Amino acid sequence: MSSLYRILDQLEAHPIIAAVRDEKGFEAALTSPSAIIFVLDATLSNVKERVRRIHDCGKTCFIHIEMVAGLGKDQAAVEFLHAEVQPDGILTTKPNLIPVAKHLGMLTVQRLFILDSLSIQTGVKMVQGHHPDLMEIMPGIIPKVIPEIKKQCQTPVIAGGMVSTKEEIIELLKVGAVAVSTSREQLWQL
Repeated sequence: MSSLYRILDQLEAHPIIAAVRDEKGFEAALTSPSAIIFVLDATLSNVKERVRRIHDCGKTCFIHIEMVAGLGKDQAAVEFLHAEVQPDGILTTKPNLIPVAKHLGMLTVQRLFILDSLSIQTGVKMVQGHHPDLMEIMPGIIPKVIPEIKKQCQTPVIAGGMVSTKEEIIELLKVGAVAVSTSREQLWQL
């Protein structure tokens, strides 16, 4: 089974992704039911240990490359993460890093910030041009955007950002998101 299918199976079983922003959240994510953890806060000195601990818990780890303090936001940074840190994949807002990570065999999540109709068009072009494994639409509280993007792209959609209730998660999954990422620890338990 390919890595992407494994991730999609994990998301089908538990569609809530623990998005970790601090040490307390990191510890809570390790014991949560979430099978996938998005690391949104790390440093060069702790990122390898965080990935090891996530893997030791049998969970899948994505590192938000732009949020690793001390790490560049370029091809060399992706190569470093792959060789030295070994996460399952990366999250990035930079579409040029997607092909680099995919070439190395890493899973990729393209983060898209949807502000208006132009950002939808731009985001769709980025996804169609760079072919990430998944895309994360932010803010995730705009469920009407998901079906519109899904019509134009075959890439599975994760909704993230500003999601604060169980009802919002249910609505986002109903309109076609494969998962919801949230930093709200109480929602990881759903």
